[in-house]
Amino acid sequence: MSVCTFIAANFPLDEIRVLNEYPLEINVDERTVHDDDTDDNFTLRKFGDVSCYTDMAYGVCLEWAYYTEGRAKRIIKYISDVLRHTDTVEVWHVWLDGFCGFYDDDERPVIKKKTLHIDEVTLEVIKELDDAEIWQNNYLKRPVFHCLRIVR
Repeated sequence: MSVCTFIAANFPLDEIRVLNEYPLEINVDERTVHDDDTDDNFTLRKFGDVSCYTDMAYGVCLEWAYYTEGRAKRIIKYISDVLRHTDTVEVWHVWLDGFCGFYDDDERPVIKKKTLHIDEVTLEVIKELDDAEIWQNNYLKRPVFHCLRIVR
């Protein structure tokens, strides 16, 4: 299982593919990851499990090695473009667990929601969401899902 960030909307979402191949360097000893920091080095792929997390009809999963300001600017632009066709876009940061949202009451994830107007979405907001801890309340043994609702 793993952490997943996805964008959801009630409007069909376009995929974005990496145009160039970039080296991915992972140094376990130094705990660093490097992928050339280029702004186009991320992918948005169709996310079929969107209905497990939201009532939105469409989703794309964000795949990147890590946050950069340039990538965040492109994500904000992508969301702005989608908002020309729909009133709300959600950006989720969740734990994929294979249960498709079916939990016992004591295992149900905590969901933290925040709503912002598109003009309030900054690079720092995207960074904060990307850095959000999924297992911040380990004593409860429940994940914390983060949902940023963005409205036009």
